Amino acid sequence: MTDFGFSKSGEKPKEEGAAPAKLDLGGMPKGPIVNDPMREREAMDRAERVGFTDRGQGRGVLRRKRVAQPTATVYVKGPEELIEWFIAYTEEKGHQAYWKSIEDFRAIVEGNRRGER
Repeated sequence: MTDFGFSKSGEKPKEEGAAPAKLDLGGMPKGPIVNDPMREREAMDRAERVGFTDRGQGRGVLRRKRVAQPTATVYVKGPEELIEWFIAYTEEKGHQAYWKSIEDFRAIVEGNRRGER
């Protein structure tokens, strides 16, 4: 029975007479690459003329990661007609989540409390 190339020891089977492939790195520079600042500026100017905007380090607006609010989950079981109404209300308002509809109701309830005082 064959192992289909998956040996138990984790080693790949070696083909007879096959030498490991080597990369030809002869054309690679050996030291650090030096950029000509004038050529780089000209390239950036050409890129900006065709609509490229640099989003590299040190430029642009820094965006701060939003701190996630703690969340909780509520499973609500109720009369079918009421649950369907709630779903329809959420869709009519264009809310992407049910909690936004609950937020609407909270504003109504808290608004009424403020008016009573």
